[in-house]
Formats: sequence, C-alpha cells, structure tokens
Amino acid sequence: FGAEYHKAKYKRDMKAQQQQQQQGSSSSDSASLPALPEPLALSKNKHYLNCLRKAFRHVASLGFVEMPNYDLIGQCLTGFLQNINPEKSVPSMDWKERHSTSKRRRTISSNTSCTLDTGGVAWNLLDEDDVDPLDDNTLVEAESDRRAALEAAAAVLEDTSRSAKGLDGNNAPGGSSSALDNGTFTGEASDLARLPLQIQFYLSQAEYNARHSDKVPLHLALRDWMLLAVPLAHGAWDTASWERGNHRTDDDGYRNEVYMSMLQKCMDAAEPFNRFSDRECYYYPTLGGEEEGVEAKKRKRRRVGTTNAVVPHLESENSDGGNESPLVVVSRAFFSLRLALDMQRGKNFAPPPKLSFGY
Repeated sequence: FGAEYHKAKYKRDMKAQQQQQQQGSSSSDSASLPALPEPLALSKNKHYLNCLRKAFRHVASLGFVEMPNYDLIGQCLTGFLQNINPEKSVPSMDWKERHSTSKRRRTISSNTSCTLDTGGVAWNLLDEDDVDPLDDNTLVEAESDRRAALEAAAAVLEDTSRSAKGLDGNNAPGGSSSALDNGTFTGEASDLARLPLQIQFYLSQAEYNARHSDKVPLHLALRDWMLLAVPLAHGAWDTASWERGNHRTDDDGYRNEVYMSMLQKCMDAAEPFNRFSDRECYYYPTLGGEEEGVEAKKRKRRRVGTTNAVVPHLESENSDGGNESPLVVVSRAFFSLRLALDMQRGKNFAPPPKLSFGY
C-alpha cells in the first residue's frame, strides 16, 4: 500500500478513536475523517502479492535453527521481473544517497570531518615495530558509515514523530531525540555509544592494557594511552552531540558528565603503569641490562614524533623527528586532563530536558 497510505490510515484510525471516546459511542462520523490516499499499484497486482505471501509464509514457518529455502526465495524475487507494465514506470532510487531531506533539531552530519580534533598535538612512535597496526583511516571510514546509519535512523524517528504530532497538534515524545537516545542503550553504554568510534576504541584499548599491565610493554601502553589522552586533553568536546539529552549546547556553561567520566577513565588507565614515569617509556632497553651501570645511563631515546600547535615556539629536544620533548608532551597531557576535570567539577549540573506528552 505504501508508506504514505499507512501513515494516513494511522492518523485516520487515531482520529476515529478520539471521536469515539468523545462521543461515547462505538461508531464515528466517517465524513469528518480525512480521506485516504490511493494505495500503490503493487497492491492491485495479484501476481506480485502472491510472490510476497509465498516468501513470507515460508519464512514464518522456519524454526530458529532451520535453513531457509533460498531457491524458493529466489523464485519469489524473480517473480517481480514478470508481468511488468511498461506504461507504469517506477521512479528510480539512489541507494547511495544517505542524507535525509527532513529537518531536525539535532542531526549527525556526515559532511563534517570524522577525524578527531587533537588541538594540533600529536605523539607517535616512529620505529616500524612500534607503529600501531590499525590504520587510522579504518576508524575514520567506520565512523563515517556509523554517522550515515544514525542519520537514517534519526530520519525514521523524525518521520514517526511528525506523523504522531499531526493527529491533534501536540508534540510527540522524543520527536527530536537522537537515534541513540531512544532506549536502545541505557546508562554508561548509551554514553559511550554517542561518542565517535575512535574514542570508543582508544578507551577500550587503554583499559585493556591497564588490566594486563604485566604483559603490555610500557612504551606501547603509552602509545595507546596518548591516542585517548590527546583528544580529551587538547581537542574540542562536542557537548551537543556527546552529552546526555537533546538540549545541550557547547557554550551552556553546565557540567559535562560524560566528558568527566572519560577524563577519569583516562587517568585511571595510566595508574597501573605508574603514570608512565618510568624510563622504559622513553628509552630503549640496554643490551646488557640494568646491571651494566654506566651503560644503563647512556641508553638511547626512543624515536618519537611530536607536534604541538599549542606552544609551537618550544625548542626541540627530540632529535629524531619532533618539535618538543616526548616527556613534555605527556606531562602536558596529564596536566590538561587534571585541569579539565577540576574545571568540570566546579560547574553546576545541567537541567533535565523538557518533556512533552501527547500523540
């Protein structure tokens, strides 16, 4: 019958139900009800309907572990290529178009960059054996696909809310909510699900390293921890998209509880490694071990590439590629994390979002 028909029928049924409740009778005045649009031509084609019924009956008869008859499903799909009326052309659909034309208060725009904001700060191990095997582009592409999926889900929620709102002019609950705030996740899982995939992955890796601190080399644990710490300490926090509710703005001045939780998790992940203050984080091990004494003091620094747009005038202490000492970059990350956490604690809690009730 088509989406427009079902939406109109739903509004009509709800209007009829309201009239019955107001009049106290079992019948309603059909003349005052809105007319239904014409159903799709597909609903009048018995051949197409039989193909659909045949496929759905077969699927409905299957058990949980039973294998579908794909030959039967294929025959049903092939049936749609038969009895095609060339006079009634069907408009083509651009399956690659992921954007919705509907306007929403809160959208997850796939046009914006999916790359994390690091504030111009970077800390990377340069040795081939120490480079993270996961390419950053993999997470960026995954985040782009995730945003497109959330955009489509938000469009469905908006359309459903708009249909319900048209019944009596009242606002429907959750009409402008994010696709991730509709009850699919709860609690901390919902908070994490709103964050970019890069942050979710970096947090999982840092917490895994913290749980297995006796098995993970210190310099690799520091590498993974800095991937999480740098965007939290120096990047911009998207309050409107990443905090709870649908009413927050980046400059509202209230406490960002999800941000505070991430800051604390990041600090906790560094505790099992003595906050990366050991020499093994920044120097190669000696061939003879620490018992060599004098040789241990002459250990060579690890090759670390650093960039810093915050304080670009600092002289280089890292001769292997960088404009700042790796230890200074790490120390500044710790300081910025603690400062941000203290600043958030001094703010008031944000008020709850406005609630509206009705169809």
